[in-house]
Amino acid sequence: MGVLKVKTASGEYEVLIEKGAADVVGSRLRTVGDGGKAAIITDDNVMPLYLDRINENIKKAGFETYVYVLPHGESSKNGCEYLKILEFLAQSELDRHDNVIALGGGVVGDIAGYAAATYLRGIGFIQIPTTLLSMTDSSVGGKTAIDLKAGKNLAGAFWQPKFVAIDTDFLKTLPESEIKNGLGEILKYAVISGGGILRMLEDGFGKHVSEIVEASVNVKRRIVEADEKESGLRRILNFGHTPAHAAEKLSGYSLSHGVCVAAGVNVMLRASVRKAGCPACDAERIAALSRKYALPVSFAYSPGELAAASVNDKKSQGGFINLVLAEKIGSVFSEKVPLTELEEYFR
Repeated sequence: MGVLKVKTASGEYEVLIEKGAADVVGSRLRTVGDGGKAAIITDDNVMPLYLDRINENIKKAGFETYVYVLPHGESSKNGCEYLKILEFLAQSELDRHDNVIALGGGVVGDIAGYAAATYLRGIGFIQIPTTLLSMTDSSVGGKTAIDLKAGKNLAGAFWQPKFVAIDTDFLKTLPESEIKNGLGEILKYAVISGGGILRMLEDGFGKHVSEIVEASVNVKRRIVEADEKESGLRRILNFGHTPAHAAEKLSGYSLSHGVCVAAGVNVMLRASVRKAGCPACDAERIAALSRKYALPVSFAYSPGELAAASVNDKKSQGGFINLVLAEKIGSVFSEKVPLTELEEYFR
């Protein structure tokens, strides 16, 4: 089994990456905590596929389990649903020794993690990601959040999991749309790190699934270890995300996050050619890779619409916003940009 260790100021934890990793969740949970209860948070898409298997595995390890099922989709990542989860945890009488288990994609991981971070001022949290996007990005690093009407992920907390179990067998049940969603986020890692991830994507995702997942997690691990709470270096993980979040908001969250990130990565690479001296061939290389996987290279929204929708982005402060630009593939940096100039970057 592939095991990556994440070491942050808040604590250390392991990321297990292998086919069948979900089947060791119960035994691993027993080694990292002394509580007797586990609350499994999942959604109505994942429930019929994996809930029984995970639930039985945890019960066999001696835990009393409780299950909360969300409606699937970004629209469920809201304050009302978050409060319902907190009430569910309280009614289930979980205490500070018990654990919340997120079984699902990024939406489930974000809202379940935020509930774990705030219930009783913080209880144990385990991530079992079921989508390519959550496996390669959102399940690792400790960011938890819900959306507000003003924008995405505006209420949240940093709360590291006790461990993450990435079972790559789960990818077999994903529709093509969810594979594309994850590839959009992996495209970001290809620009940030270059090297192996980029070459493997160009050779073909299907040939290197496990290797790409592990390599993406390893990039994020190194960045999170250096900057757990996004005071500096970790900002580079937002490459392409500012226009992506704006597009998601403008669509009423009907557009998927990863697909928006793919478009955002291409928009910011073109901006980097104009503003940061990035070689045009690098932007063209990523655009070609995007087209290979039928990912968008631009948005249906105008630069002005995207800029206006970015005003309440959590990365904005005092009339400025932190944008991530690329000097070249494999070298990116964060720069403060006046909100009044943002439209220029989204052309």
